[in-house]
Amino acid sequence: MVKNAMAYVLRKKNRTLIVFIILTVVLSCLYACLNILKSGTSMEKSLYKSSNSSSSITRKDGNGYFDRNEFKKIEDIKEIAETINHYEGLARLHNSNVVESGQQVTRDDIPNELKNIVSIQSTSNVKRDVLFSSGVFSIKEGRNLEKNDKFKILVHEEFAEHNNLKLGDKVSLEFINANEMSKSNKKTEFEIVGIFTGKKQETQTGLSSDLSENMMFTDYDSAQKALNNGEKELVNKITFFTDTPEKMDDAINKVKELNVNWSNYTVDKDSNAFKEVLESLSGVKHIIKIMTYSIMIGGSVVLSLILILWLRERIYEIGILLSIGVNKFKIITQFILELVFISIPAIIVSLITGNIVVNQIIGGLISSEDTASIPSSFASSGFSVENLITFIQSYGILLLIIVLSVIFASGLILIKKPKEILSQIS
Repeated sequence: MVKNAMAYVLRKKNRTLIVFIILTVVLSCLYACLNILKSGTSMEKSLYKSSNSSSSITRKDGNGYFDRNEFKKIEDIKEIAETINHYEGLARLHNSNVVESGQQVTRDDIPNELKNIVSIQSTSNVKRDVLFSSGVFSIKEGRNLEKNDKFKILVHEEFAEHNNLKLGDKVSLEFINANEMSKSNKKTEFEIVGIFTGKKQETQTGLSSDLSENMMFTDYDSAQKALNNGEKELVNKITFFTDTPEKMDDAINKVKELNVNWSNYTVDKDSNAFKEVLESLSGVKHIIKIMTYSIMIGGSVVLSLILILWLRERIYEIGILLSIGVNKFKIITQFILELVFISIPAIIVSLITGNIVVNQIIGGLISSEDTASIPSSFASSGFSVENLITFIQSYGILLLIIVLSVIFASGLILIKKPKEILSQIS
């Protein structure tokens, strides 16, 4: 049977090519669908991280400042993967001037200490800032702030153009204490490492710091040194992140157990972006499940119809085999072996095309810069142990489709008695 099956495959080249294409398409699609379904958990984890879902600790009175040291024990909570401190304040310029154009409110009562001021946004991770992660602001020249940067700053492109500043130049700032605006702090120089562009939604109060062009971003530690508050570390908000949504709920509960006067503070959870993406992902997974079942059924039907047509042409061969005493089980085994032999070269092609299909589907689902690493991670893990197991499972389903198709197609002929088949030939 093995010899006969191999001889048929090699001699009937056109038929072999047609079956090869069908088996390759079915196997590639099965592998891609199963791969995406099994990788749903890791995709959700990656999407959760890229969606910037977090929880924040703020004062109940709005924009009030508080000492970060009150929440120092938050770093001991194991569920929390990252904690970011936010300080939003004002600073006076000393070697440059603010951008005045675009101010919609004009005031004559602005005191001297609030003239020529800029808005300072200092965090321990600027890349996580919602203005950058949402795409409102983007780096035009240079780079964003890195983890170990000290006394570095990002300025708006219009501010840089207005003051003829470029990368590597320094901006001299005098940070303004929120409760003592008339107090003088020492001048601190920050080196420009990045120039950003964009326009945020502005609140017009008549101060120059209202404009996006007069916003600057610096690292949190350098801003605290410039404020000169001693051991106090002022923040407007503390944001913390977790690896999974489940850990976030546990983290919030443990944060609320800290020995803090919670009558002054509130914890707000922000996961709306992740919920929206998760809904899309769930919809895609549902569609892929339907596609998987459709491929299995469709592949079986198409293969069965083709085999029925071809077996009708092989009625003479079947009749001869039956007449010399070959039983029906061996004849069916030969037909199955023929398809198995054709599926062997299809394995290599399907493994490559299947990974391409996976990356195309994921790339179409995820298009933001922060999630660009997700499709690439699937590409790099195309020949990993997990994906190899998935491919073996896909091939097992293909073998099942082959067996069922052959049994169905040949059964229509082999249910007849040998005498009926031989008389049909004559």
